[in-house]
Amino acid sequence: MTLTGPGPLAPRQAAAVPAAPGCAGMPPLGDGPLSADVVLRARWLDVLLGDPLRPTGPHARTASAAAREAVAPSGALGAVLPGPADVRRLGADGVVRVLRPLFRRGLGLGHAWAVRPLSGALAGAEAGGTGTELGALLGPAALVGAAGGALHTTARLVDRLAARAPGAGRWWQPVLAADFADLLACESLTAVALRAADLTGGGTPALTAAAGYVVPQLVGQVLDDLELVLNEAGFGPDCAGRRVIAELAADRGASGADPAAAADGRARLIRALPSLAGPAGGAGRAGQGHEHLASRELFRLGRTGTARTGTRVGALSAADVAAALPAAAARLAERTDDDPALAALVRVARRLASEQRTLRLPYPAAGHTGPADPVARALADRQALLLLAAAVLGVGQEAEGFLGRPHWALLALTRVTRRLGAPLPEPFLDPAGDVWAELAGRTRKGVDCDVYGSELLWAGTEAGTGAGAGTAEAGRRRGGGGT
Repeated sequence: MTLTGPGPLAPRQAAAVPAAPGCAGMPPLGDGPLSADVVLRARWLDVLLGDPLRPTGPHARTASAAAREAVAPSGALGAVLPGPADVRRLGADGVVRVLRPLFRRGLGLGHAWAVRPLSGALAGAEAGGTGTELGALLGPAALVGAAGGALHTTARLVDRLAARAPGAGRWWQPVLAADFADLLACESLTAVALRAADLTGGGTPALTAAAGYVVPQLVGQVLDDLELVLNEAGFGPDCAGRRVIAELAADRGASGADPAAAADGRARLIRALPSLAGPAGGAGRAGQGHEHLASRELFRLGRTGTARTGTRVGALSAADVAAALPAAAARLAERTDDDPALAALVRVARRLASEQRTLRLPYPAAGHTGPADPVARALADRQALLLLAAAVLGVGQEAEGFLGRPHWALLALTRVTRRLGAPLPEPFLDPAGDVWAELAGRTRKGVDCDVYGSELLWAGTEAGTGAGAGTAEAGRRRGGGGT
């Protein structure tokens, strides 16, 4: 996948595009690559939504609570919002990618206009058997998109502060780099779960539950970090960045992406634990049969998938995703690149594969355990993190550009290892500087924080409005003796 480079609507050109409230509708989709249709649909939605930093209007980031609760719009904007037929045609992961411009403008708005009506329609029609799975995944997917917008804004402000006062942001850069790696990991897991729902036609309950459990937790930590960074950088509670974060936090409960939703995800994962472990090591055995499929289709984000052809693979399970962890560790070890980051990634991947092997034990039937069982909760915690690590390695193996290099995966897996309480293998290498360089570069070029490296249509307007005002505010606070 290409992560940089101008497209048909480069950021500086796109900034001049009007909101186009009177557009007759979206240009017709062609017969070309499916991924091109997804990009076109997302950009057209971004055009119709207009400038995200307009001071008023229901499409702005500062949309009122009443607007966020409004029903989905009609007309051109309503026509471009995906429906159940689009899930069948574009795939679930393609629909989420189309909706990212809406999610960036606000979690509540995205839930009211897309997630809630789409989940309801899919639950009734089942969209080929994936309705239940998608209902549990679109909340976390929307949360990742909204948090990505908040990270982009915060990173741009920190980068500009560092340019004005060298060294001013060096303490916050590693924090934001780690948040970037966490969001890429969360999006990888969510996108893989969505693709699994497309491929199987019936979904993979353990994978869906793991995403519903771990994504709200990690994104919540990211939002706490962003709030702390902006506060320490001297931005008051009335600055645009902190208002966006506060609004996002307030919307999490109604959007199915809060701690209560995470607890529900853990309960569902506990019930699905037997599918991840068995007397002979379920993950290893299942992975042997479908490793090629899992690596070439499940993890190939942003490329033409199976939605258009209707291909289904009924045997695919969360165990196949888990198998990507040891398989990727073995493939990485075979590479001859003279790269210290790659060598460090191999060491961490092997450590996590060892952790995964300790969990391949016979597990009691789901009816004998439950969310109140501390052993079951601990096992679910570890399985969710290891599935996250497997998704990171699987996506990295199939990616190009920045995602195909080892630095972000090393940082994400380092954080997984620490969350598991496992020791990091020596010698340790910190990739935060390389990950920060990518994040800062994206903010300067108008590129999103997503796994696809999507161009931001309104990047020029956004940088000239919100960031400039925020930087001036921080400078005034410093001049007045603030932090």
